Amino acid sequence: MSDIEPGKGVLRRILVGVDGSADGLRAVRYAVRTAQAAGADLWIVNVADPGAMVSGMWELVVTTEALQKAGVELTAEAVAFATGLGLPAARVTSEVLVGQAAEVLAELSAKADLLVVGRRSMSGLERMFVGSTSVAVAGLARCPVVVISGSSTPLETGGQRTVAVAISTWPPHSAALEWGAREAVVREARLRVVHVVPAEAGTQRPALAATTAELEGQLASLREQHPDTPIDLDVLVGTPIDELIALSGSVDLLILGVHPEHLRGLARGVLAHSHCPVGLTR
Repeated sequence: MSDIEPGKGVLRRILVGVDGSADGLRAVRYAVRTAQAAGADLWIVNVADPGAMVSGMWELVVTTEALQKAGVELTAEAVAFATGLGLPAARVTSEVLVGQAAEVLAELSAKADLLVVGRRSMSGLERMFVGSTSVAVAGLARCPVVVISGSSTPLETGGQRTVAVAISTWPPHSAALEWGAREAVVREARLRVVHVVPAEAGTQRPALAATTAELEGQLASLREQHPDTPIDLDVLVGTPIDELIALSGSVDLLILGVHPEHLRGLARGVLAHSHCPVGLTR
């Protein structure tokens, strides 16, 4: 690790959680590409959670030792996958720990600059409860979090050449904007800053013009810091969750600045239905 504060500035260490699922390996693939672009190290972790071993009404009798042994096999597979994608073995470490996955990953995130987790693929009513671990991690993590699903993004990301950040008018979420700008620079992509005005709030032109002017003022310093990166502002009218889900189909990464108490609303809905990886920062 460098002496920079985790989650700020240049990436030095990326933590990725794996659980043996295809979505876990999807998270590894994303983390590897990010590590390659940023020159960062990769830290692969499996959390053996005895409390999660429940099937229907029957609790499976599995020893902690057995869970740890399985975790070693899972992380070895993930390490081989990461090095197979071209990341030098010297830059990849792995670890198996015992505990509740969200809590352990959140604690470890204090020693990382980015945390990447997979979101289990679900459909129908299951989406109402989607990603309990990923949502909990986002609320507790000490660094930015990227949540990715193989079902929503089965191919490599990056083809849209656009990073989006959703913000409110005031106060601006500076961490989300700064992260989005850094991602756009590294990817040589466009940054799209989006604010959604709820339809019920009214669509009077003077009000929309005032909102746009306020946001443009907030972006002035960001444009000065990144003169070679196109930074666009879009003020949309509609239902925020619907607009952001629609937006996710045309960008490579959608970043949300959130507070822990807000994770049950918009962020959870976007996580359940997004067509691209979702970045969450507090």
